[in-house]
Order: sequence, then structure tokens, then C-alpha cells
Amino acid sequence: MKCPHCSEEVADVVPRDRINSKNAKIRELEEQLAEVSEKADGLDKLAKRAAEAESALEATRAEFDAFKSEATTSADLMRAGIVDADDQELVRWRYAKLGDGAPDFATWLSTGAKEDRHVARLFQAPAPTEATVEVPTPAPEQAVAAAPPPAAPPSNAGAVPSQAAPPPRYSPQDVASMPLEALREAIAAGAFG
Repeated sequence: MKCPHCSEEVADVVPRDRINSKNAKIRELEEQLAEVSEKADGLDKLAKRAAEAESALEATRAEFDAFKSEATTSADLMRAGIVDADDQELVRWRYAKLGDGAPDFATWLSTGAKEDRHVARLFQAPAPTEATVEVPTPAPEQAVAAAPPPAAPPSNAGAVPSQAAPPPRYSPQDVASMPLEALREAIAAGAFG
């Protein structure tokens, strides 16, 4: 490049056009960097939302698995004839005490639970609640002689229906516009009392 004043050649000088083009390139790269940074921030937000959604999904799956397990064990217990909620809770507790080496719940319920000293009583046949007594059929002569017991009298046999209507209710405006004689009659009838 030549010096503008003396027209001599100057060494190691960078022309202005080159500096301007480099500055323009730097501004363009800074704009691209800002744009990419915005996109990266947006992707970070999306990654965070995806992680939250994934944890919510895992929690929902765990809740569903617990519900499914509860429903399955309830069905197994009802099939085994254990319908009382307290008895079901006892059987589930005893099964949980078996630990990790326990067989499947349905298998344990059909075999091992019947041998468990705490829950074996639930599988025993219930004692009959009513004694079965055979009543001999009366002979035809006795059947004719036995008369049916008299019917019970109706429960409202002595009740007398009330015919008196309740006394009328008066508003404060009615009382204010009422003549004195009518007010005395209403008081005597018990309308205010």
C-alpha cells in the first residue's frame, strides 16, 4: 500500500477494505452465535420438559403397576373366598413378610397360605350358623286340626288423624295492617307462639 501523502510504499499495513470485510464477517458470526444460542436455550427448555414428562410417566407407570397388582391380589383373594377387608389386609401383610424369595401371590395363596399359622383359619370351612333341624311333617289329621295363628292387629289401629290445620303465619306487614280485634284472635289461636 502506498502512503496517501508521500506516495511511498508502506510495508505491513492492512488495507481498510480488508479490515471492514473482517469486521463484517465478525458481526455476521456473532449474529449466528446469538441465533444458535437462542436455539440451544430453547432445546435446553425442551430437554427439561422432556425430563419432567419422563419422570411423570415413570410415576404414572409405577402407580398403574401398583393398582394392577392390588387389583390382581384382590381378585385372587376373592376367588379364594376371603372377602373381608381386614382379612385381605392380613393375608397381604403375611405375603409381604415372605420377602423376595416368595412365590407368586396366587400360588402362595393356593398352597402356602393354607399352611401359614396366621391365615390358615381363613381357609377353613365356616361353621354352620344355623342348626339344621328336620321338622317332621304333620299327619293329615293334625294338619286340619292346626289353625293358623291370628293375624297381628294393624299398627295404626288406635290412631286418630288430626283434622286441625296449623295456625296461619303472619308477616310483620300483616301484623302492622291488622285490626286490633283480629290481632287478639290470632294471639288467642296461637299464631305467634
